[in-house]
Amino acid sequence: MKIKYFIIIALFATLIASCKNELEQPVKFDVKVESADYVTFADSIYVAPVGSKIKFNFTGEPDFISFSYDRFLPTNANLKFSTQAAWGTHIENTLKVLISDSFEGLAMDNYENDKKLISNHNWIDISQLSNLPTAANKKQDATILLNDYRGKNVTFAFRYNTVFADDWQPSWNVNDLVIENTRITDGTKEMTILAATMGFSPFDINNAENPYRNEYVSGVWSIVNPAAIQMRQTARGNELNDDWLISKPIEIPKGVVETGNPVNVKNTTLSVSDYTYTFDKVGEYSVTFKASNYNYRHHSSTLKTVKILITD
Repeated sequence: MKIKYFIIIALFATLIASCKNELEQPVKFDVKVESADYVTFADSIYVAPVGSKIKFNFTGEPDFISFSYDRFLPTNANLKFSTQAAWGTHIENTLKVLISDSFEGLAMDNYENDKKLISNHNWIDISQLSNLPTAANKKQDATILLNDYRGKNVTFAFRYNTVFADDWQPSWNVNDLVIENTRITDGTKEMTILAATMGFSPFDINNAENPYRNEYVSGVWSIVNPAAIQMRQTARGNELNDDWLISKPIEIPKGVVETGNPVNVKNTTLSVSDYTYTFDKVGEYSVTFKASNYNYRHHSSTLKTVKILITD
């Protein structure tokens, strides 16, 4: 009798242990993209045209599966502004537009260090792209594509540098300066960075006593009104000007991210071996499937991510 009793106890313990192990088993799950003529695979990303139906096949038997995605869409970044000159006979080349993705920024309290920093820096001259007028009283607009700088911090500078003292040194107006960020697909505006938020600071190379002067007077950059930045004219015979207007570093957006609402693909009442989704918008998708097991003793889950590029 004792032997039978111990056998029953052992069998019961084995059954309990087996049930416990089953309840605490980690979820097993994987996802594979089903091959199709319109789907290619390279460098860990699937590529397909817009409108493609992509089928995801599952292995494993989790209790729950959900589908979600993040869609990244690069944007176009454009620097926009207008310029107008007045006075004098030597206007051409007195204003230059410069850009840098490595300028450290002005200290704003040390003339010698800031002068050296500005003068020795390897600025990129974008004046040729800026549609600057070469004659007085002619307003011209400029749009400069900044896509090469997406994801970087960029500094902009305007340099007013005159070379002719026998006539009035010209005035310059820089109006409506903005950076516009728009969707590459339809031109929808996502963000506008105004001049007022770009942190422009003046620096007068020739004025060691007051290099950061910001006033509405001749030969000095005025940023009192950021939408209408101005350098006023200087009378003939005066010292030639070398004045800079430099922004703080500005981050150029990479793009926009859209997050799709999670979709319940499988629960305990459904038996599902695959899921198909139609990708009707271009962009770089990070598709995530979350698989989970739930019971009163244990919770186990895993994430599987698939990268998909949807093109025009």
